[in-house]
Amino acid sequence: MTDTARPASTAEAELAAEEEWLLASVRMTAREREGWAYGTLGALLLAHGRLFTPTPWPGGGNPPGELGKCFIEAVSWAWGSDGALAYVEGVALDEWAREESHAWCAGPEGAALDLTWPRPGRAYLGLPVRADAAQRIMSERGGPLLYGAEGLISTTAEQWMRDGLPDGLLVDIGRPVPRD
Repeated sequence: MTDTARPASTAEAELAAEEEWLLASVRMTAREREGWAYGTLGALLLAHGRLFTPTPWPGGGNPPGELGKCFIEAVSWAWGSDGALAYVEGVALDEWAREESHAWCAGPEGAALDLTWPRPGRAYLGLPVRADAAQRIMSERGGPLLYGAEGLISTTAEQWMRDGLPDGLLVDIGRPVPRD
């Protein structure tokens, strides 16, 4: 049976299980740090991140982005959408249930519009950032908002963890993270 032929309740239960798996992994990394708004990137994602619904590429077929270039592809599409899409950066479970640092776009309905993975991920958790702000910050720093080289966090993420997120940065889309 294909994904589209499954009853909605089965698909919803599977999504909930995948999201809980991803959230449990992120919760294991969440720590406090004295004098900081958020001690870890996981704590920041749990406080301000949103969950996004995996969705096949509109119209079928493969998404247009280049595999491995999610950050630049997502910010380019979001910025070019005239405000219709937000840039979302965070973590996702790929089709093999591996947790990956990732970026995608999302519209007001909260669907993950994944430009680079041939198949939608299993679960998505990320910060939905205004496209213009994401483009400006990424251009200034020359890379993703949250992630730096070799799996480290970016200087931008470190600043947000220490001082909190700038006002007006996030877009109110996606589903809130359930509290323990």
